[in-house]
Amino acid sequence: MGQLNANMPYVQCYIRKEFSGLEEDTEGYIFGVKSMLNRPMHFHFQTCFGATMWNMPISAFVQGPEYDRLHKDEAKRLQLLQTWDCQSNSIAVTTFAFLQNKRVDVFCRDKVWRSGQYLTTIDDYEGDLNELNVGYSNDQDSKCYHFIILDDGNFCIQPNNLLRWHNPDFIVPYSKDKPPRFKINKEQYCSEDIDRSYGNSPYFFYAHDEEKEAPSPAPATQAPAFLNSEFYELEAELERSRKLLRRGPT
Repeated sequence: MGQLNANMPYVQCYIRKEFSGLEEDTEGYIFGVKSMLNRPMHFHFQTCFGATMWNMPISAFVQGPEYDRLHKDEAKRLQLLQTWDCQSNSIAVTTFAFLQNKRVDVFCRDKVWRSGQYLTTIDDYEGDLNELNVGYSNDQDSKCYHFIILDDGNFCIQPNNLLRWHNPDFIVPYSKDKPPRFKINKEQYCSEDIDRSYGNSPYFFYAHDEEKEAPSPAPATQAPAFLNSEFYELEAELERSRKLLRRGPT
C-alpha cells in the first residue's frame, strides 16, 4: 500500500499571510509532507494558535519576517523553490547522516545560485504493485527532493542535479560556471539477468563442491613374484630351443 503522507523533521517557521488570509505571517511548525502525482509537494503546518493548515506548497513558508520574495507572481516563486512536480503518490522521508547540516548551493530556474543548509530528503516511489503505475518515480532518471533551509529566508526542495555540496573534509566544489558533464544514466540494470548455474546447488554454500575432480589414474598392477620367476625360466628355455634349431641336426 502506498504512503500518501509522511512525517518529517519539525521545522519552526512562518506561513505567509498570502496563504492564510490573515493580516500578518503566522508562526508555527511544518510537521508532515504529502505527495500527489503531477502536483507540487504539499506540506502540513500547525499554527501557534492551534489551527492546522493542510496541503501547502513550499513557497508558502518562510523562516521569519525578513525574506526574499523572489517574484511577485506566486507561481513563479514556487517554480524557483521547487523545480519538478511529484512523480508518485507514495513517498518516504530520510535524513541522511552524511549530508546532515551540510552547506549546499542551489541552481534555481532563474539561473541564480542560492545557498543554504540541508535538512532532510523526500523521495517518491511506486506504491502497491496491484495498482496501475501511472507515475515515473521508478525511472532511472527520477528526481528526489532535498529540503534545504536557504540563507535568503526561504525553503526549497531540489534534486541532485541542481546542487553543489560543501564538506571541508574532502570536497573542493566545482566551478559554478563549469559544472562536471556527467552523462545521464538511463540503463536499468538487474543483478539476476543470467542463468541459474551459479546458485543451482543442493548445498548452503555455493560453488565449493560443484566441480568434480578428474579421477586419478589407477596404479599399475605388479605380477606376483612367483609368476615373474616362472616367466624368466620359460624365456630361458625358449632361448635354448632357438639355439638348437639354428645349429640344425647333428
